Amino acid sequence: MQLDEQDRQSLRERLEEVLGSQPTGVLMDLLETHPDNELARRSDVLAIGAKLNGIDVRLEGIDVRLEGIDVRLEGIDVRLDRIEGRMDGIEGRMDGIDARMDAFDRRIEGVETRLTLQSAVLTKTVVFTGIATATSSWGLLFGAMAFA
Repeated sequence: MQLDEQDRQSLRERLEEVLGSQPTGVLMDLLETHPDNELARRSDVLAIGAKLNGIDVRLEGIDVRLEGIDVRLEGIDVRLDRIEGRMDGIEGRMDGIDARMDAFDRRIEGVETRLTLQSAVLTKTVVFTGIATATSSWGLLFGAMAFA
C-alpha cells in the first residue's frame, strides 16, 4: 500500500485526538517518511530471502559440480602419472638401445680401420708384385735379346 502525505496528516490528526499532541509527535517522528528506495517492505525482505535461498541452491549445485571436476582432475592426474612412468620406462629402454648403438658404432669403426690397413697392405702388394713382374719380364726380354 502506497502512503502519501495526506494519509500521514489524517493519521496525525486522529492520533492527536486519541493520544494527545506529545505522544503523537513521538510516534509520528518514529514513522518519519523515507524515500521508497531507502525503505524495505516485508515483501522486499521476503523476495531477497527467496533470491538468497535460490543463490544458496545454485551455489550448492556449483559446489557439487566443482567437486565432480576435482574428482575427474584427480583421475587425470593418476593417469598422467602412469603415462609418465611408462615414458620413463621407454626412456630407459631408449638409453639402452643408444648404448648398444654406440658399441656397434665403435665396432664398425674398428672394422673400418682394419679394412683401411688391409687395403693399404693389398695396394702395396699389388704395386710391388707389378713392379716385380715388370722387372722380371723386362729381364727375360733383355735376356732373350742377349741370346738372340
